[in-house]
Amino acid sequence: KQWYQRRVRGITEKDEIGIVSCADVTPNRFQYKSGSTELEDVPLWARYVVGVVKCFEVVADQRVSVDVALASNLPMGAGLSSSASLEVAVFSLLEGLYNVTNISKIDKIKACQKAEHIFANVPCGIMDQFIATLGDVDHALFINCETNDYEKVPFGDESLLLVVTDTHKKHELAGGEYAKRRATCEAVAKSLGVSSLGEVKIDQLVKHFCVPGSDYSHLPHKSYPRSRHVVTEIQRAVKAKECLVAGDIRLFGQLMNESHKSLADDYQVTCTELDEVVQVAWDTEGVVGSRMTGGGFGGCAITLVKRHAEQALLERLNKLCPYSSSFSTTAGRGAYSWDLPA
Repeated sequence: KQWYQRRVRGITEKDEIGIVSCADVTPNRFQYKSGSTELEDVPLWARYVVGVVKCFEVVADQRVSVDVALASNLPMGAGLSSSASLEVAVFSLLEGLYNVTNISKIDKIKACQKAEHIFANVPCGIMDQFIATLGDVDHALFINCETNDYEKVPFGDESLLLVVTDTHKKHELAGGEYAKRRATCEAVAKSLGVSSLGEVKIDQLVKHFCVPGSDYSHLPHKSYPRSRHVVTEIQRAVKAKECLVAGDIRLFGQLMNESHKSLADDYQVTCTELDEVVQVAWDTEGVVGSRMTGGGFGGCAITLVKRHAEQALLERLNKLCPYSSSFSTTAGRGAYSWDLPA
């Protein structure tokens, strides 16, 4: 239920995109000529907005000239999909301002992902844009990233809460490590003759890497554990959906724990602070499951906890992980627009 808010003075006649970010104590301002194709002087934070505007113009066949002010209570660089939240918020804003109603949810999601790929140079997946667009109260979202099919799964047990713990160790997906892992998995998929690891079962992967005398020198370093994480994580996601449908919260929590161990050991995208936070959660009575969330290398952990144990968990985290801060939440609604009072 954290939010990314956008306030607008309205469509302008200046043929410019005016952006003000209130994320810092001193607001950041940037002006961008609507017809420009130059990005060299555009700060990274503004590229997310400019990129969405450019992609919106293509999808909607609409030239955009607008002044936008941004404000948020969502921690930046914490692995909580702040980039996708911004992208989807801006796209939703433009839909409302220009009264565009004929863009499908999937095309909107793809446009926001494309904006991040091209303008922010981040080879992100599509999951964050999906949930920012299609999130629903008391529901999880099960996504097939191969087909873009999705299913809303009930996730509204009133006896449970989600506790999000920010380690305050910033992560940067554009920093290279995320891209390396993605490239590794793409290389393994190619060596298996498939388009992605989503088509691979764990027994196929094991067999592929265990052929006596095979030469794997053409594959990146640590290809097997990296790809093993992806293959087993997909299996865990499928099982997790089945658990929610069946109401098996105990097994769902166990899958969260297994996911974190795989992210730490095989994919190696956790850090000391994340591992400490998750371990404190695992050791707290009333915790159902805990794992890192987001792209890793810092950021946040998310813990599913019984409501009666929330305070005990928060107190332990505050004492044993003093560098962190936490808030409690539940599954909430995706992006939507509303009219501000005059």
